[in-house]
Amino acid sequence: MLKWFSKALTSMRHAPRPMVTSGLLRRTRFDYRREVGDCLDASVVTGPVQWIQRALPEARLTVMRYGRGGRVDEIADHGALSLIARPNEFYGDLALWSGTVLSYCIAGNAYWLKARNGLGRPGELWYVPHWTMKPCGPEDGSTLLSHYLYSPGSGIEPMKIDPADVVHFRHGLDPRDPRLGISPLDGAIREIFMDLESSNFVASLLRNMGVPGVVISPKAGGMVAADDVEATKAWFKQAFGGDRRGGPLVMGAPTDVSPYGFNPQQMNMSEARDVAEERVCASLGIPAAVVGFGAGLQSTKVGATMKEMAKLAWHNGVLPMGRVFADEIDRSIVPDFGPLPGRLKTVWDTSEVLALADDEDKETERWNKRVHGGWAMISEARAAAGLEVDDSHKIYLRPISIVEVPAGAPPRDGQDTQDPKQRGEKAQAPLQARRAGIAFLRLIAGQEEPRAKAFEKRLKAFFKELGKAARQAALPLLEEEDLTPAPGKAYGEKSDELLIARILDALGIGTHWTTFRQQFEAHYLEVAKEVSEAAQLAGISGSLPDPVARSVAAAGGRRAGLIDLSAQSKAALFDAIAEGRSEGDGAIQLAARIAGHVEAGPWATPEMRARVIARTETKFAQNISTIERGRAAGVERFLIFDGRLGPGRSLPSHIARNGGIVTAAEAMQMAAEEHPNGTLSFSPHFGDDQDEE
Repeated sequence: MLKWFSKALTSMRHAPRPMVTSGLLRRTRFDYRREVGDCLDASVVTGPVQWIQRALPEARLTVMRYGRGGRVDEIADHGALSLIARPNEFYGDLALWSGTVLSYCIAGNAYWLKARNGLGRPGELWYVPHWTMKPCGPEDGSTLLSHYLYSPGSGIEPMKIDPADVVHFRHGLDPRDPRLGISPLDGAIREIFMDLESSNFVASLLRNMGVPGVVISPKAGGMVAADDVEATKAWFKQAFGGDRRGGPLVMGAPTDVSPYGFNPQQMNMSEARDVAEERVCASLGIPAAVVGFGAGLQSTKVGATMKEMAKLAWHNGVLPMGRVFADEIDRSIVPDFGPLPGRLKTVWDTSEVLALADDEDKETERWNKRVHGGWAMISEARAAAGLEVDDSHKIYLRPISIVEVPAGAPPRDGQDTQDPKQRGEKAQAPLQARRAGIAFLRLIAGQEEPRAKAFEKRLKAFFKELGKAARQAALPLLEEEDLTPAPGKAYGEKSDELLIARILDALGIGTHWTTFRQQFEAHYLEVAKEVSEAAQLAGISGSLPDPVARSVAAAGGRRAGLIDLSAQSKAALFDAIAEGRSEGDGAIQLAARIAGHVEAGPWATPEMRARVIARTETKFAQNISTIERGRAAGVERFLIFDGRLGPGRSLPSHIARNGGIVTAAEAMQMAAEEHPNGTLSFSPHFGDDQDEE
């Protein structure tokens, strides 16, 4: 009986030579790889590769040191960075990276050679074409890599190079030869060949089918002498060439004059070429539209602007490639310049990359929320932004009205945690407290209408400017569109989606939203100042503390974020373009229609839109300002008034809560959940439990 025994692996064995393969693609006997060659003359390849070559230098290569206690320092003068910045006397880092990206994208392998100085450190770096280098292993398979075979060119003997003197950037590992990376374009060879053949086909048609513009022949098959043929040809060219084109033609005998040519549609290979563009760009992680290929522009998805696609190209194409480069530099170059305390890591600083600027802005907003939320120190935010940090920045920003309560602790004195319905008579404030609250609310109510009208006026002006900007952004794009109605002509959704994405991109909705948010913050701050003055009736100082002003203004900014200007503008553009196409509008009329729709948004008119927002936000701002100002003065409970001093709603739940007492946290929650047309108001309450009825 045959027995199998297993043995622990104590040393790895490697194939001394690559796995032998035919080199042919599956299901074909045609050698597409050989026909495609090095891809340097294939525009479908060089287009996206050149885009990456231009994009990568926007990021800055740097070396970071990670020390104890989470300390991170940038080593701006590290020797590896200086060497890469000036690799040799003949070219700089831009040319070095350009060649590296080319070899990496096309072959999956890029190589630098190190030339060492007298100290044994690299003094020069040289890019070498990928076809001149071959990694080799020993015949016994004892190690994966023993040397590189460098073949500079014909007439020069190949040289063995120590692996320590080679920087080898690999795109993954080729299973046929793990010493090599695998070309990202390997799977798209057939498509590249298709693009080359399509280009050759069109060029051949233009080169080989250059035919005469007209054919002049005698009527009824008559014969003409050779001398007469040449004379007629010379006369015709002289009489109707150059500036004499279009003149009258009079022949002395019966003659046929016929145009001659071929159908240009024979040269239309766009579909085949679109497939090649899509596959090659997908292999490199770059959207085809970013490169400028027509295939990408035709398949742009809803809402995908050019900025978003450029960001996608960085995240899917450039940054992964940059991480591979940085990892190999960590392994092959950084150690050559001696050890330093801490852990060193090469990274790409993308803070100055325009395509990723939105990410930087969002990260800044996140840190602002962390600091204002009180759970991150200013020093942490400054360190994340790359700013200097000292001991004065190691502080938290927390509202003074927030009380620290351990988990599971009983409520402190004055904290009302019981549901008002369960408290019975204690949920109702005494008559004297309610009268004081009514006096406070009467003053607040008198401020509400004028403040809302002022805000409404500013909002109307803002929406009018937004509509005007949308018209200006749309008009030049609409003039490029074919808006002429034709029988049976259908407008596809994709074309409209692309048009709307381009209009939004030209409109720059982010800038308008910033202005919109600032108007909210300013309005909330004005309301807070008036509420603070009215608070004197409740025994609170009329001044507005800075923490309260910041908190209320921040609440206004958050409320502005609930109104999605981008989505509302996009919906308005869809409606306007659909209506305009059905009405047969021209570019100017359609641009005017867009202005009206964007200005009104989801409402029937811009006036109604501004009025509803102004009234809703003014009331909410008054409630938030009352609660925040009271909390800053040490008020822990508030009176509820539902109905704005009138009969209120007929719902039992609203009648029951009128005159009740809630904590500051409960009041804040009730205000946030209030219906836009709600009638809920609050006033500070200083009474004791013994005073409550």
